Amino acid sequence: MIKHAFILLALLLPFALKAQKVTVTKVSSSKVNAKAIDVEPSFPGGTKAFYKYISKNIAYEKDAKVTDMQGTVTVSMAIETDGSITEAQITSGVSDIVDREVLRVINASPKWKPGMQHGSPIKVRYTFKIQLSNT
Repeated sequence: MIKHAFILLALLLPFALKAQKVTVTKVSSSKVNAKAIDVEPSFPGGTKAFYKYISKNIAYEKDAKVTDMQGTVTVSMAIETDGSITEAQITSGVSDIVDREVLRVINASPKWKPGMQHGSPIKVRYTFKIQLSNT
C-alpha cells in the first residue's frame, strides 16, 4: 500500500503548481465606451475580490521556466448582459505558458454583475493588465 502511495506521489509531483505574485490594473476605458455606460461591470465582491481571484488562481507547473512566468499580460474580454465572460484574448502577452494560464483563469471566472445603460444590462469590453513576478 505504501509503495502504491509513493508511486502515485512520484507521478503527481512534477505537476505541483507554483504560485506567483500578481498585480492587476484596469486599463482606462475609451471615451466612447465610458460615455455609453451608466454603471460599469463588476466582479462579485468588487475590484479587490477580482484581484484576489486572479492572484489566487494563477499557477504554473512546477517545471515551468522562471523567466517564462514574469512580465505583464494585457487581457481584453467582453462581459455579456448575463455577466458571463466571452471573447477573452491576450492583447499583449509574456509567453505561451503564461498567456494560456491567464486565459484559463479568466474563462473560469464567476459571472460578473453586467454593465448597465439606461437601466438595462449591456455587453461591455473590459481590458486590464496583469503583472506577474516570482515571490
